[in-house]
Amino acid sequence: MIRSRSVFENPFMNRLLKLALLYLAISPMLAQAVAPNSAVADPSARLTYRSGEVIVKYRAGMKAQASDTLRAAQGQRAEARYFDGRFERLKLTSVVDVPGALKMLAADPAVEYAEPNFMRRPMAAMPNDPLFPQQWGLRNTGQANFALDGPAGIAGADMNLVEAWDSLGTGIADRIGRGNVTIAIIDDGFETSHPDLIDNLVNGYDFADNDSDPSPTSADESHGTAVAGAAAARGNNGIGVAGAAWNEKIMPLRFAYDVATELQALDFARTHGARIVNASFGGPSYSLAERDAISALNTAGILFVTSAGNQDSNIDISGASYPANYQLPNVLTVAATNRQDGIASFSNYGSTTVPVAAPGLQIVTTTLGGGYTTNGINGTSFSSPYVAGVAALIRDYYPTATVAEVKARLIESGQVGLDPSNPVNLRTAGGRIDARQALNLLPRPSLVIRPVQASSYTLAYDTGNVDVPVLVPATVEDGANGNGSLDPGETTTLRVTVENLWLAATNVRTTLTASGAGVVVNSGTASLGTLGSGVIQPVDFQVRVPATVSGHQYVQFALAITADGGYTATRRFIMEIGKLSLGTTASQSFAPGLYDEFHTWSFDVTRLPAGSNRLVVQSTAVNDVDIFVRYGEPAQYNVDLGAGVPTTEGDPEPFYFVNVPEAQRGDAAANGDETITIDTPRIGTYYVTVVNFGGTQGANYTLRAALENTPPPPGSGGGGGGAVPPALLAMLLSVALLRRRKAVR
Repeated sequence: MIRSRSVFENPFMNRLLKLALLYLAISPMLAQAVAPNSAVADPSARLTYRSGEVIVKYRAGMKAQASDTLRAAQGQRAEARYFDGRFERLKLTSVVDVPGALKMLAADPAVEYAEPNFMRRPMAAMPNDPLFPQQWGLRNTGQANFALDGPAGIAGADMNLVEAWDSLGTGIADRIGRGNVTIAIIDDGFETSHPDLIDNLVNGYDFADNDSDPSPTSADESHGTAVAGAAAARGNNGIGVAGAAWNEKIMPLRFAYDVATELQALDFARTHGARIVNASFGGPSYSLAERDAISALNTAGILFVTSAGNQDSNIDISGASYPANYQLPNVLTVAATNRQDGIASFSNYGSTTVPVAAPGLQIVTTTLGGGYTTNGINGTSFSSPYVAGVAALIRDYYPTATVAEVKARLIESGQVGLDPSNPVNLRTAGGRIDARQALNLLPRPSLVIRPVQASSYTLAYDTGNVDVPVLVPATVEDGANGNGSLDPGETTTLRVTVENLWLAATNVRTTLTASGAGVVVNSGTASLGTLGSGVIQPVDFQVRVPATVSGHQYVQFALAITADGGYTATRRFIMEIGKLSLGTTASQSFAPGLYDEFHTWSFDVTRLPAGSNRLVVQSTAVNDVDIFVRYGEPAQYNVDLGAGVPTTEGDPEPFYFVNVPEAQRGDAAANGDETITIDTPRIGTYYVTVVNFGGTQGANYTLRAALENTPPPPGSGGGGGGAVPPALLAMLLSVALLRRRKAVR
């Protein structure tokens, strides 16, 4: 029988316990040494405590209120009283710290003793798997980085799983999965004999080779085995690693990395008892068949967990990563976090498209040959199964939970409120998940936002010239051209759609604020009334962009949501400003660091001057910067930044722009000198996406768009070089036609 490791077998907890016992043994003596009336405990012997607070016990028969004046003079106030006023929690002001307050309280004859407000934490159930200490995503103690000179982790920047596994805080793992939930994993192959997986596997299928054995066919097919281990490797079995859910079931489904075999796998999962599907794959192309199949899973009550992708793209704006980008009720897209609790450098993100994040960098999990990725493996491919494992625990311990409730628990558990400046909180709806919180939440509303829409344009005809279409705003606003972009000098309508995933929310109120480029929300507060479970409701805000804004900039929006019963949430999204004027050159730099590899600019063609028959878009840069032009909407991209050219057929393309004609892709030059020429341009809005493909920190570029006349072909003008005059050419053609008619007769 395998015994769970108790808290006393943990060296760190052992030291903590000894320190606590030492403190309890000597604190009376220390208190007497400091004050004759035993009013204070020595802070040098303290455990970790809350700053700015102390706890006081008053002597029998003494009333706490009698000392209110004294405490106020010392910068203290009563926050709460317990046990008929004998105990009191005091809140300190900034003028006094905890040790200083304890010394002052020692002089109060009404005080029996005072001490810091010591911190406590739940007991943690630690599995005995030997590689568990390296699994920082499950328990981050500040482990060293696997990369040379890489930053160490931040303690606590994990999914809080050890506390989730131990529901009562007793040191006993009692919430690790009971084997009632099956996670179908669609991937490249699975080592079904792996000792850390074999006990949790159920029958699967190989749709690539059309047989019942989903094992890998080559050493390159290790991805599925690694994904399976992150979701549900057997925990506390004395070997290897632990998965997020120790005892839940894995259905291995091998496919050929195409939609046809994916559909077969999805149907198998649907008809063979899976309640969760994990899809750690993606591509740039929208598939209606794939979307409809995932929607059918929703009808069957199956949650579809998928990876956001690894292109460092904001897929809210124009990144293309499917199935991550499908706006379906059962799709839960997951970004990757790093050891420091930020978005990993490679991870896609998007606060209206990506609900949650989970560890995805240097993940220690199962691999081929019964082995483990002891040097770590990276990708949102491993964030996704971590979340799928937690979702399986939710479905096991809440058997009647709907897909919407499981999503809501994961989103509402997120650590988004702890540090609003953290990129993971700005770039996902709920932040990094907290498994304990997700499992412990009482039913509540869960209000999220869907992709945001700006006002759009329509085409009409100039009343003075019915042959020339011109750009007309769809809605008449304060100077807005209605092209769907945030443009300097305009007031634009932003439509924010709010969805409630869980319990009904009453008296829902929303306030929108903006940060960046001086943007102001002119109508910042709106009431949505009552939103029942599953209800979706739009709300419009007027947003003003100063006329002085220039260049490419990001604007960060925050929608604060409140509802009766104390519900609060802040959902964020990002929009771009990048107005390009025809005939002028803009100069711009990519910001150093992360999250700024794609800039989208727009310009409007409102009419075509006489003789203008082509549009020329040009960029210049020393580094490898590429441009792509799209009419009517931004380019949809899926780019592996810095990737090489594929060497064999079937290798992943390093660069996709999925809705851009070949003639409007400027990705050929090794530097940033690109030219795209569009013949017979149209009236309307064009978008230019500039990509820092080389990934050079702070790369500079220039961008210009202009309407031009097509130059005459070489030697076609001025009478030299053997050119035939037009009058003579017409006469010769007439003679030739006359001779041909005679010949026919």
